[in-house]
Amino acid sequence: MAQARRRARLTRKAALLLALAGCASGPGAALLARHPELASLEGQRLADANPYVLPHAGSLTFFHCRWADGVPIPVSLPPDATAAERRALEAALRGWEGAGLGVAFAPVESIETTGRGIEIRFSGGAVDTPAGADTAGTAADCRIAPLSQQGGAAIAGAELVTARVTIARVTHDDLLATKPRALRDAELAGAALHELGHALGLHGHARQGDTVMVREVERIPRAGKALLESGRFSDATLRALYRLPSGAVVARAPVDRCRTDHVDRLARLAEEGALDGPFLRVGETAGRIWWRDAQGGEFGIVLARVREAQRDPNRLFVLAEARVRASLAEIRDVRCGAD
Repeated sequence: MAQARRRARLTRKAALLLALAGCASGPGAALLARHPELASLEGQRLADANPYVLPHAGSLTFFHCRWADGVPIPVSLPPDATAAERRALEAALRGWEGAGLGVAFAPVESIETTGRGIEIRFSGGAVDTPAGADTAGTAADCRIAPLSQQGGAAIAGAELVTARVTIARVTHDDLLATKPRALRDAELAGAALHELGHALGLHGHARQGDTVMVREVERIPRAGKALLESGRFSDATLRALYRLPSGAVVARAPVDRCRTDHVDRLARLAEEGALDGPFLRVGETAGRIWWRDAQGGEFGIVLARVREAQRDPNRLFVLAEARVRASLAEIRDVRCGAD
């Protein structure tokens, strides 16, 4: 009887894994197969996220990056925040602390002094983002070990180090409204919850599901209102991210060598020159990889069409920034065919 019950439990678990794999197609299903512990998180939508992308040595690696376990995350709140704004932001921080991720926040005046952490600031109008003007935006930077140390099952040394959140103080009630109004408490709390989700490592948006990381803007204030009324908050998608080790690989795919040529050559120069990095960033449609010199100067490469590259790796478009073009001999470029 005991063996029969165990077989029944295993059968139910296998069925659940298969059902979840059916919902998460492609790389998401592969990630679930490698990390079956995600199966217990009902409703998680991690497969909808935009992972970080590393082009290196003729391969693209898509991976997740998050904050290190057991180390409080420094957070700098806007110095010009009103008492009501500060209460809404602090409620969002407490919400994520209680959401089962294992994260804790430590207030600081500036993350420049700590060298790591999350900075939250306000904008008086629309926020400039890579995708255009928006009501908020977040950039979260992942640091990894030098590329000469990569090649294992996960991305070595992957850890979020800084995230900068900007939230517009005002909004419009509809597209025809000409006069902006200040955010209500629930709207600010919801926006902070959502942007902190990005700052904690979840990029892109869930297509559906019970998560604050959805794209539908009308759902965000509802999440903020519920948080302010109850003080409780939960999000299975971010819990799934924090069940994974930082650097967990979503997928690897071979790619034309021209797609990784500039990154490979810059990485060698960076290691020879003892530059800091690499650092990576990803957004809705594009990413970036860069190194930093002792004076703070950055040598970066833009990675365009990252979302398309998840379906067809050779759709990735790599564009060296001006300082990098000056450092790499163009005559040595590995040429791609027509994009």
